[in-house]
Amino acid sequence: MRQRNSYPKPFKAQVVQECLQSGASVASIALSHRINANVVRKWIRQFRDAEASNLPAFISLPVPSKSCAHGRASISIEIPYGTNQLTVNWPDSDPEGCAHFIRGLTR
Repeated sequence: MRQRNSYPKPFKAQVVQECLQSGASVASIALSHRINANVVRKWIRQFRDAEASNLPAFISLPVPSKSCAHGRASISIEIPYGTNQLTVNWPDSDPEGCAHFIRGLTR
């Protein structure tokens, strides 16, 4: 029976970071490190789950009154994503929907 390999956490983190680069192929990176691509995909899932658990809990913030210039206010959230940034604008009339959306992103 073949023994499983054990890899140190810094090495796993390095491989995951290589895979998260724009245009990177998980299969080619796994092959370059002589690791099965499914193992690397598992590490990526674990990395994302660990990131989500390190996020602070949802914090309710006071929303300005509806007397904005256009009569409509929105929630604007900027989320770092790799080397990019994702901006989400959500109507302030649906804070529960916004919270649900954010929780979905962190899963």
